[in-house]
Amino acid sequence: MKLNRTHEFPICSIIRLEIRWRYNHMSNKVLKPKKASLYQFTQKYSNNIDNCIEFFKSMKWPEGFSCDRCGCHKYYLVKRVGKTKTSYVLECSSCHKQHSLLSGTIFQSCKLDLYKLLLGIFLFFNENKGISAVDLCSILDVNYKTALLLENKCRILMSLSNSDKLLNSLFYEADVFNIGAKSKNKAGRASEQQPILGILSTDKENNYPRFIKLRVITDYTGLSLKKNIEKCCVLSHDALLNTDGEKGFNTLNEEIQVKNEKISYEEKDHRLLWLNIIIGNIKNNITGIYHGITKREMPLFLNEQEYRFNHRKMGKTIMDKIKKYLQRSFPISHRQIVYILNISAPHFS
Repeated sequence: MKLNRTHEFPICSIIRLEIRWRYNHMSNKVLKPKKASLYQFTQKYSNNIDNCIEFFKSMKWPEGFSCDRCGCHKYYLVKRVGKTKTSYVLECSSCHKQHSLLSGTIFQSCKLDLYKLLLGIFLFFNENKGISAVDLCSILDVNYKTALLLENKCRILMSLSNSDKLLNSLFYEADVFNIGAKSKNKAGRASEQQPILGILSTDKENNYPRFIKLRVITDYTGLSLKKNIEKCCVLSHDALLNTDGEKGFNTLNEEIQVKNEKISYEEKDHRLLWLNIIIGNIKNNITGIYHGITKREMPLFLNEQEYRFNHRKMGKTIMDKIKKYLQRSFPISHRQIVYILNISAPHFS
C-alpha cells in the first residue's frame, strides 16, 4: 500500500521537528574551548629562531627592551655558538651590557635551545592529563634527567599559579583519599599510601563543578582538615559543605553549614558524585602516566593535576599564560628543588 500526501506530511513534520530540536539543543550547549594546536605551534616556532627570540623578549620586556643599566632602548642581537647549544643575548647599543633572555626566570642557565625549551613547555602545559619525562625526552631528543628537570620546573610554575587563588562558592564538596602503592594486607588508613584532601567548589549542590584544591595532609584529625580547608576556601554561614561522614569535618560547623552524613556510593546521584569522578581521574593520571611517585614528590604532582583541572577551559591562550608564569618566576636549580622537597617531606609523609 502506497502512502499518499496526507500520510507523508505528519511523518515529515515529526522528523523536521526532531532535527530542529536537536540542533537547538546542541547550539545551546557550552562546549569546551578548542586547545592550542601543535601544528600551528610548530609552524610558528620550528625553524624560526626569530619568533622564539621574540616570545622570550616580549616576556621579559612587555613594553619593549630597556637596559637596566643606562635605560637605552636599542640593542644588538648577539649569537653565541657553543658545543651543545646556540644561545642569544641582547647587547645594549649604548653601554654594551649583555642581557640574557632567560635571566631572572626559572629557566635561567637552561642548557636547551630556545625552540626545544619552548616546545617542552608547550607540550607539558597543553596536555590534558600529563606527559611523562620518558615520553618528553624522546620527543625533545634529550636525556631523561633533562626532561625530568624541565617537567619539575613546569610543575613549580603551575604551583605559583595555584597558590594565589582561593575557592569561592556557596557549595563545596570535600573528601579524603589515598594515593600510592597498595600495602600488603592493609587498606584505607592502615595502608602506607599518602592521604590527600580534595575540595571541590560547584555552582549548584552536587552539580556544575568549578575548581578543585588538593592538599597533602598528615592525618585525619579535625584540626588538620579544618586548617587546610580554611587555607583553600572562602567560608561563610550561607555556604554548604558536603562530606561523607568523616568526624573531623564537624570542626567547621561554626564557619560553614556542614552536611556530614555517610554516603551510599552505589546510588546513582550521591552527594559527592562529581568529586569522586574527578578524584578517580586524578588518581588514574598520576598512577597511569607517572607510575612510581614518592611521597616526597607528591605535592608537585598534585599541584600539576590541580592546575590541569582548573584550567581545562583555557583554550588557545596557553602561550600568553606561560609568559605571565615566566615573568613571575625566579631562578631555581635542580639541587635547590631536591633540597626543598627533602626538608618538607617530614611534614607530610
